[in-house]
Amino acid sequence: MADSRRGNAMVTVRNPLSAFVMTIIAAFGLCLLIGVVIHFVLQILLPIFELEIIFLSFAVVGLGAVAGRFSIIGSMGFVGSLVGGFFAMLTFQTFFFPTDWTFPLSLFWGALTGVGGLLTGKLGLRRIDRALSAMPQVRRCGRCGAKVGLNAQKCWSCRAFLPPV
Repeated sequence: MADSRRGNAMVTVRNPLSAFVMTIIAAFGLCLLIGVVIHFVLQILLPIFELEIIFLSFAVVGLGAVAGRFSIIGSMGFVGSLVGGFFAMLTFQTFFFPTDWTFPLSLFWGALTGVGGLLTGKLGLRRIDRALSAMPQVRRCGRCGAKVGLNAQKCWSCRAFLPPV
């Protein structure tokens, strides 16, 4: 948490495993939701099988991009979106869109979701760079100039006392 009273607003970085799980959950939920919506809307307006596949293909890339924003790095966004998108589309096809190509179509839509996650997952590195730039980088001894630890009380080189941080 950032303490705004002292003016040292520190950027927090999440646990990578929780970011990965959030990416999977977001991809699963969003793909399942948009799959059901597109299926029922197109069944009413244009009941054409191929058109539904094309619309879902474009939609899952966009949803993978949204889910990839929960990840920290691009590869994590790709894998998390791929896994979430695959299982969402497998569930969607099992209950709402039965075809003979359930597994290949689920892999296809999962891969497209993963590509969307890869596109925006790498943008999460800015968050880490911002956190690293806010941290104190190096502390030096005022007497000899040696690098010392942030909590050091004495210099390791010249044994001079260091001012508190």
